Amino acid sequence: MMLPAALHDALTAPASLTVALSGGIDSLTLSAAAALARGADGVTLCHAVSPAVPAAATARVHEFAAARGLTLKLVQSGEFDDPSYRANPVNRCYFCKVNLYGTLSRMGDVVAAGTNTDDLSDYRPGLIAAEEHNVIHPFVAADMAKSDVRALARVLGLGPIR
Repeated sequence: MMLPAALHDALTAPASLTVALSGGIDSLTLSAAAALARGADGVTLCHAVSPAVPAAATARVHEFAAARGLTLKLVQSGEFDDPSYRANPVNRCYFCKVNLYGTLSRMGDVVAAGTNTDDLSDYRPGLIAAEEHNVIHPFVAADMAKSDVRALARVLGLGPIR
């Protein structure tokens, strides 16, 4: 299966790559595409485990990685230790992602997230945190909207995950 050229290029440009894997369709599709572009040994998946992450998402991530023979690291991102996150402000996603991306970026690889072009028009404080931690957005680099990601997910054989 061929990936769109711009997506393939975005996924293979970094010397090493970690995908922030939430368990949603965007990050699952990005993970599958990264494994296709780089090979199973060329990508690491990282999933944050915390009270804010549904157990179903963690179970889905485990199943996905095991079925594809991909390296999965579980991390404690520590957002509940951050009083700014616990204060639950309107931009709490910023504080959640600052903690997550900070944890992942300290691991040494380039971090990729499943942001797509439709996400850029929404209020997404987490994108500020991503920029601060040099997180790359391969779907954005490939000019892929949510509908494109969903179509790719179907081609890659991913189930109906929302």
